[in-house]
Amino acid sequence: MCDKPDYLMQPAGITRFLALREDAVRYVLDANVRAYPEVYARFGPRGREACAEDVGYHLDFLRPTLESGDLSPFVSYLAWLSQVLSSRNVPTESLLRSLDDLATFFAPQLGASAAPLLAALADGKAALLGGLAPPAYDKPCPDPWQEAAPFCEATLHGQRKEASTLFNEAIARGDSLTQASVHVIQPALYDVGRQWQENKVSVAQEHLATAMAQTLMAQGMGRASAKPDNGLRALFACMTGNHHVIGLRMVADAFELEGWRVDYLGANTPLPALLAQVRETRPQLVGLSVSLPQQLRTVRETIATLKATFGADCPRLAVGGLVFNQFPRLAESLGAELLGADAHSAAQAAHAALHSA
Repeated sequence: MCDKPDYLMQPAGITRFLALREDAVRYVLDANVRAYPEVYARFGPRGREACAEDVGYHLDFLRPTLESGDLSPFVSYLAWLSQVLSSRNVPTESLLRSLDDLATFFAPQLGASAAPLLAALADGKAALLGGLAPPAYDKPCPDPWQEAAPFCEATLHGQRKEASTLFNEAIARGDSLTQASVHVIQPALYDVGRQWQENKVSVAQEHLATAMAQTLMAQGMGRASAKPDNGLRALFACMTGNHHVIGLRMVADAFELEGWRVDYLGANTPLPALLAQVRETRPQLVGLSVSLPQQLRTVRETIATLKATFGADCPRLAVGGLVFNQFPRLAESLGAELLGADAHSAAQAAHAALHSA
């Protein structure tokens, strides 16, 4: 007897599901605008854009559910989105309706192969109606050091000197830039993200905190001493559309301090540029950052292209970010490995894996 859930879709059905993506987004958006004209009058064109983005996120989180049979990422995403919408006075009913509209659109388009998708949508809706606690996307989180909470407040209020003092004290006490970044900056920025989710801080404050943290990390890296060259090279990049770089920068710094030669390509890296750099530098490891669910599709295509292009000479491929920390099985479904939930553990795991190979 098969113990697989009912959410597993055959490859041909997934291919058709992906091909219908844009049509599905348009269908649900039009239905939502008709159902809630007052909401879209209030938010204007940006409201339409936000709705289209959200429906796209629905589909991006549905895909790994259909490929793995695991509903938990989709349900957790729905709980998160429900809180974001309600905290901004957008009716949660619009989210429930969008799930119904997706089912209405896909049922005739996919025919018999629609069954897993319809089951996932129905059970996701039932979970929402049953009352879902908002997911803690900051979990798992490294243990925060005593500087983390005041550092968070200082960055949110633009208090650069105070934040710098706190971070430098953490570096001195722990004798490690990586550990200070992991136990002060990472928990602090997770807290900023949680406050944004609850509509307690603005987008501007979130950007301010992130920019200040990046500056302090760069200053700390300028003073840090790296271990001797270990003969290994790593390349790190965020894919096209991903501008959330601070976690990847933290990982790249940790690898460099452990003696790796590091190529850090940063945000929004086009695939041709990534391939050219891998071809030129021949790293032993390529690390790709995924911060948001809509980036899963791009990183999946990138991993497939890297494997097809380099074949037996393809470097080890690793992924990281909040999505994978919450749902580690997603990394496996992409054909990549998850080295660790933070910069320190990732650097240690990569070094051990490559030296034992």
